[in-house]
Amino acid sequence: MAGMHEIGGRCHCGNIEYLFISPISKVELPVRTCDCSFCQMQGACYTSHPQGRLRVRVHDRQQTSRYQFGTESADVLLCTKCGVFPLIVGDIDGEQYAVLNANSINGLQIDRAAIPSALQLENQSVEERIARWKKAWIPKVTIDYLQKSVNPAIL
Repeated sequence: MAGMHEIGGRCHCGNIEYLFISPISKVELPVRTCDCSFCQMQGACYTSHPQGRLRVRVHDRQQTSRYQFGTESADVLLCTKCGVFPLIVGDIDGEQYAVLNANSINGLQIDRAAIPSALQLENQSVEERIARWKKAWIPKVTIDYLQKSVNPAIL
């Protein structure tokens, strides 16, 4: 697609990898932090673009986990092999939306001093969170599992 940028990323071991198709380059993507206790403990920062799309490939489903916290309205997709979470997904009106952990983007150097203050999200209602996601997160998300799990309860 003309004018679109292919941005790759992954967890540390490569079990979870993604291709983000974005209308802007990876160095132009807005990077933000969150004030919730999980994000603060992880040192995570996030990016997305509402006109992008995302294709995620999980190589070994048995070495992944989904973690929910707070309002339990989104899932952190975590690689249990290396411990890195490259993205968070949430369901809005039957569609998956995602935000990327900017630390997982291949070759992106993040200037932490240039990141604006953490978004004040800890006390948002589920409705407020979903409205924010709908405006800012990646709306077209596909997750492909390359190895079927023996235990369907894992994901």
